[in-house]
Amino acid sequence: SSTDDLSLIEICHCQGRCLITLDRGFSNSFRYNPSNYSGIVVIRLPSQPTPQDLDEAIDTLVNALDEAEVEGKLWIIQRDKIWQYQP
Repeated sequence: SSTDDLSLIEICHCQGRCLITLDRGFSNSFRYNPSNYSGIVVIRLPSQPTPQDLDEAIDTLVNALDEAEVEGKLWIIQRDKIWQYQP
């Protein structure tokens, strides 16, 4: 069975975990205020993604985590770029 979005992000919050997802709905900072969570990362892939597209996005995320803290922020990863929203 699947978990609804609000329950999922609350589980991440209670466990102090960053949510990493392909679900673009979590990029709605009004519904999911990043400052309330341990980080939200939304990976945006092309409409017809390849495994390489996902690998590149994960590499971008891992490299960014070496240099910055995601807690309280929303990161949107697309190709080799990260857009950061921080209230």
